[in-house]
Amino acid sequence: MDAEQIAQQAMSLRDNDAFQKALDGIRSDALDALIQADATDALAINKHQATVRVVDNLRADLDGFIRQGQSKTKPGLA
Repeated sequence: MDAEQIAQQAMSLRDNDAFQKALDGIRSDALDALIQADATDALAINKHQATVRVVDNLRADLDGFIRQGQSKTKPGLA
């Protein structure tokens, strides 16, 4: 798979409402759990923080793949 194909797949995921809603739900649930976690439970805090980070990193990676697959040359004037 070349960079352009990966970018197209990444755009497909980014633009997929069901996929984005699922990510939003996972992130929101993790934040809610983080708010309710016992302040002395480092394991639970780390787990919920990691879940939020995974969702954020996934979205950042998709954006990066899209940028990498875009043409590097600017279109000419018509």
